[in-house]
Amino acid sequence: MPKKLGLAFLFIGLLFIIAALALFLFNYYEDSRAGEKSDEMLSELQHLIVEKNAGETSSIETPASTSLTVIDGYVGYLSIPRLDLELPVMDEWDYDKLKLAPCRHFGAPQTDDFVIAAHNYKNHFGSLSKLESKDPVLFTDMDGVVHHYELSSLTTLAPNDVEVVQNSEHDLVLYTCTYGGKTRVAAFFDRPE
Repeated sequence: MPKKLGLAFLFIGLLFIIAALALFLFNYYEDSRAGEKSDEMLSELQHLIVEKNAGETSSIETPASTSLTVIDGYVGYLSIPRLDLELPVMDEWDYDKLKLAPCRHFGAPQTDDFVIAAHNYKNHFGSLSKLESKDPVLFTDMDGVVHHYELSSLTTLAPNDVEVVQNSEHDLVLYTCTYGGKTRVAAFFDRPE
């Protein structure tokens, strides 16, 4: 009897190891796929911005318009130099879109209440917690306007702290889940003075 019980536990243990390996491989695949999709979308997006704004040169800080231009479901792209990331930003937030690219969750750069959410994939916001005070972030909108920001603070929030993110009084907020999903990493940015 003890021998059969030992074999049963061994078999169950092997099943758990196989399940963990399968989960790891699935997450690795999802992260890689998201990175590839983001790279493809970024190239197309940068081409669209150049094409739309051909003949116009614009890198002013704040455009005259307060509306956010949306083309093919995108509002622009985000550049995070410290993390060596350039990511397209989709206009509407939902779980399926988050698997592809960061999404606008709220606001706009023109109204200084811009909130962007992304998965914690290595190829998205997985390294957000590595940012340091005053680190620059750039957002280029579909009109070719480059919005400059600097990190003011970085914090961990409860998943239901939506009010803190949406009404932060910061110009830009980037946030993602921590690995395990029990909390959120939120980076608060303001325009440099």
